[in-house]
Amino acid sequence: MYYKNMTIKRRLFFSNIRTILISIGAFGLVGRIMMFLIHGTWRPDQEAVENFFESSNQNMRITLWFLATTLFLIIVSLINNYFSNRVTKHIIKPLGPLSNGVRQIQDNNLSYRIDYQDNDEFQPICDAFNEMAAKLESSTAQQKKDEANRRELIVGISHDLRTPLTSIKGCIEGIETGVASSLEMKEKYFGIIKNKAALMEHIIEQLFLFSKLDMDEFPLKLRHVDIGLAVTDMIEDSLSEYASRGLSISLKEIPLKAMVSIDTLMLRNVIINILENSARYKKAEQGQMEIRAELEDNSVLLTFIDKGPGVPKDILPNLFNVFFRGDSSRSKSGSGLGLAISAKIIERMAGTIHAELPDTGGLAIMIRLPLVLEPKVTDPLVPRPLQHGAA
Repeated sequence: MYYKNMTIKRRLFFSNIRTILISIGAFGLVGRIMMFLIHGTWRPDQEAVENFFESSNQNMRITLWFLATTLFLIIVSLINNYFSNRVTKHIIKPLGPLSNGVRQIQDNNLSYRIDYQDNDEFQPICDAFNEMAAKLESSTAQQKKDEANRRELIVGISHDLRTPLTSIKGCIEGIETGVASSLEMKEKYFGIIKNKAALMEHIIEQLFLFSKLDMDEFPLKLRHVDIGLAVTDMIEDSLSEYASRGLSISLKEIPLKAMVSIDTLMLRNVIINILENSARYKKAEQGQMEIRAELEDNSVLLTFIDKGPGVPKDILPNLFNVFFRGDSSRSKSGSGLGLAISAKIIERMAGTIHAELPDTGGLAIMIRLPLVLEPKVTDPLVPRPLQHGAA
């Protein structure tokens, strides 16, 4: 286990130390062997050693020293080869999983991960490989999702433009064939054409805005804003219109002096998208929308709760996807781009948006925006009396 957790550098160091020490031991052993072969004993006396070094024994000495040197080199080579093979084995060992990992990625098995347990120089490489594979898998999954979204986008555009185009075509044919013969009928048909053309223009503008936001080519004009005052002003500006469309809006107490960094025009776009959905999909003649805000963890949470039909729980995560329509009650009208655009805008303002199903029924849209300054006053802002059917 100790050797397994040792780095290759340390393995080489200790391998060299062992080679040197064993070589010294081998040198002494060879010397002892030579003494035994010459004198028949491991420890010859001094007289025997002196006789060996007499000039008459020179040829024998050369021969024996040559044999001793050869034997010593053979032993050292074998020892060095043994330890080199051990170190090389540990160096080559990780190359197998790495090579296999590359082949797995080439075969599009992006979920493959290298399980490398040794704590050496190859561990960061294997970890980097696993991180690369994870990012590649995530990127590929995102690419497939984007391709599916693009296909859905094309289908959605075709669906949403076909309906008004069909109406315009029908009105033009009615005028050409004389179906709309009276001035009153012609004005009616021209009114339909005008409305449908305006609807198509709105869809195209929404699509253009979404594309710009998606490609990060739509700069937001962020500034520090009191979110309580901003939301109150936005809602009061829209009360009359939505009251005439049967949507009653109640604005609950909102914290005072809670500063956030937002583009007020784009936040208004988000709020209008939410109100439009509630007005369009209300299940009763008179719909209700409750708006409230609260401070949580250095952020402000805006909650929009309507009393509409809601949506099935399993489609909540997809509610902010482009052109997504979760059920038949929400597929009769609208481009399906509103909530997708809202999600992009809130994301660009460093916030989050998601949907929940409240216990009281309907649908709740939750927007969280980070505070840029600690609120100095947490007393609620009591809105001015809301008119035009607001509670």
